[in-house]
Amino acid sequence: MPEFIIHSAIRGFHVYKSLWTPEIGEALSTAREHDNPHDRFAVAVKKARLTVGHVPTEISKVCWFFLRRGGSINCKVTNTRRRSLLDQGGLEVPCELIFVADDLKLLKKLKKVLP
Repeated sequence: MPEFIIHSAIRGFHVYKSLWTPEIGEALSTAREHDNPHDRFAVAVKKARLTVGHVPTEISKVCWFFLRRGGSINCKVTNTRRRSLLDQGGLEVPCELIFVADDLKLLKKLKKVLP
């Protein structure tokens, strides 16, 4: 199945660090989070059914619509936690986001809008 990969980070690790210890190479899933009061387009990163962080808000809207259109986003941990460079700080976990879809047009559109 066709895929597209970007380097990213799992945000909000400081909130979930008591529930999860990231391991390099660990495979995680993602899901749209309909009830998030902070971001209506939030995409949760999951280990089984447990939320362990979120896709960065800078790309969450694109990811949310990609999932809605039938694509899937897998997440692979690439390093241990680090302090976020954002003004608000916090901890994040470096990762690769792997976008997978049967629809090649959907992947082409995605490549145009993501870094």
